[in-house]
Amino acid sequence: MKNTVHPVVFAGLCAVLCAQEPTTPEMKFAWAPADDPMTATVRSAGDRLIDRIGGSLIVEVERTLATKGLDEAVELLHLKNLAPPKPLEGKPRVTAIKMPSFRVRDPKNAPDAADFAALDLVRIALQSGEAPPKIIVQKVEPAGAPTEWRVYRPIAVNPKCLLCHGSTESLQPQVQRMLERLYPEDKANGYQAWEWRGLIRVSYEAPGAAPAAKSN
Repeated sequence: MKNTVHPVVFAGLCAVLCAQEPTTPEMKFAWAPADDPMTATVRSAGDRLIDRIGGSLIVEVERTLATKGLDEAVELLHLKNLAPPKPLEGKPRVTAIKMPSFRVRDPKNAPDAADFAALDLVRIALQSGEAPPKIIVQKVEPAGAPTEWRVYRPIAVNPKCLLCHGSTESLQPQVQRMLERLYPEDKANGYQAWEWRGLIRVSYEAPGAAPAAKSN
């Protein structure tokens, strides 16, 4: 079975061509310089982690559909939280895992300005008939927050995911009802098998960055 974390070139980009950059707090970001040792470190770590995330998501979809009723499976899969793994000594610390897209289902995955730039990089490549980058590395300086490094990889729609991400006409009634209840602003439907879906993003704490303050 194909792994959804690998980028693929698809038609059907009209839904994202008119996407507008979101209004987000001011932030500075740039493509990470290739000659910076930190770029190679986070690229390697992020690539491995995204491999694990993509594989585990596919396995979970298959296992949940096989063992639960469709209603329960939809709710379980869509409420899944991609929590960062526990930090390992001597390794970059993961601060966030997200799945930004031009067509968002969960508002928590809405792209900020840096995410939008990464999405646009892939969109432009696909629109031009070129292969998109397999990995994108950014250095991001959010306003009032610690510097972070981001690793992105384009993802595609696995055929099994069409149960929840296919055309609205093809969705089973119980799936439609569940999605309307969980995500009334949902835009992540109407996909075809192996169509570009968005990105998996892994964020890393920059070396020497002060830990973020905990909210009460």
